[in-house]
Formats: sequence, structure tokens, C-alpha cells
Amino acid sequence: MLKYFQILGFSAGVPTQDRGVTCLIVSTNEYDVMIDCGEGSYLRWMKAGYNWRHLEYILITHMHPDHIGGLFPFLFYRKIFNISSPLTLIGPPNLKGYVLDSFNHAGIMLNQDIIFFSNTKKNKISLKGKVKVETMEMNHKIPCWGYALMDDEKKLTFITDTKKNQNAITLSKDSNVLIHESTYDNEKRRKAEEYFHTTNIQAMEIADQAKVKRLILTHFSQNLMDEDIKKWTWEGKKCVVFDERQMI
Repeated sequence: MLKYFQILGFSAGVPTQDRGVTCLIVSTNEYDVMIDCGEGSYLRWMKAGYNWRHLEYILITHMHPDHIGGLFPFLFYRKIFNISSPLTLIGPPNLKGYVLDSFNHAGIMLNQDIIFFSNTKKNKISLKGKVKVETMEMNHKIPCWGYALMDDEKKLTFITDTKKNQNAITLSKDSNVLIHESTYDNEKRRKAEEYFHTTNIQAMEIADQAKVKRLILTHFSQNLMDEDIKKWTWEGKKCVVFDERQMI
């Protein structure tokens, strides 16, 4: 059953001293799921108290470096620690080639039990413990997928790096929690359109139309100051939690 989520990285594009780039952990009562693995995710993951034994799935939204730059090092450290448990990687069709080429060019043997699953336009994937994952493609400069994780009672949807689009509304419909990118505030909506991103108000409109119960914003531009985004609310509730662990 879905239990918690924790945003380990919430910076857009470039990490800062205080903000890591994208990485999210979703915890069930049996295992953890990581969504995206930007640069430095391993250190933030370890500092937050997670461990190899519980991590069974890594989901990748798209191949931009701030979402995948920490994946090869993460898998390399997994090899160093002789982790033998299976790990499933779900992501873009070129994810498997990227991982295999990275190990090959580094001259390192990938002798790990890794299962690859490629996204198409729309997928429904069954995980352990009656958890299902649904994916839909978003509207970004390169192919990018949103993920909805659900069990018999709860649904969490994660969407990043996209213009506002109908698939975002469809995928997140009736979610208990929608975690959505908010790279810009609404004053920069033209820039958001140009760079295939979303503003805070656009994300709130998606939450309204999808009738979600809770909205959490992430993937913030460096120009958005903590003291300003802390004030953002939706439906009377704060929608910025940074890296605090939260119930689903």
C-alpha cells in the first residue's frame, strides 16, 4: 500500500547548495520507488535514511541531465556495495541503451539483476503489492512521461517538465496527491511556454480540473526564492513542502 512520499530534489535545471535536482521517493509498506535521479540524488537519498534493501523500482520521466544525471553513479555505487536484489528501471525507450552504454564506456561490467521496461505513449504496469503504475506522455522538448502510482485506496501522480496539457489532467484525475512542476511563477508564463514548462497557476488549474485532493509543487527555478514559494497555497493548504516526508 502507498504510504509516504519525500521530494529529495526540487530544483529546476541546476542544483544549488540548498536544492538538489529532481528526485522523488514514494514508499509503500513493502518497498521504495524512486522517480528520477538527478545529480547528487545518492547523497540525499542516503542522508534521508533510505537503503538498498528497500529500493526496488526507479522510474525516469525523461533523459534531461537534471532528471537522470545521478542514475549511472547510483547504479555504480550499487555495484560497489554488491547489491544483488533485483531492480526494475522504467523509463523512455532509450533508457536501457543509455545505461548499458554508460557502463560499457566506463569499462565496468553491469553484473546486476536489472530489469528494463520501456514506456510507450501510454502504459499500465503492475508492481509488487497490488501497486499499479500508469504512464502518459507529456508535452516537453523531448519525450517525457508522467507517472501515476495507485493501489486499492490511494493515488499519487508525479508530473514534471511539460506545458499544461490534457494528458496531465487525465493522468492525475482524482489523485490523493498530485506533485507537479512549477518552474516559473505566472508572471513568467510566456517563458514557461517557450521552454515547455508550467507555472504555479497553471499547475493549480490542472489540480482543479483533475479534482485532486492535494497539490504539491516542485521543480523551481533558481529565481524563485524560498520565502516567496512558501506562501503559495491551493484550496487553503500550503503546496510547497520542500524535502519534508509526507503521508499520501
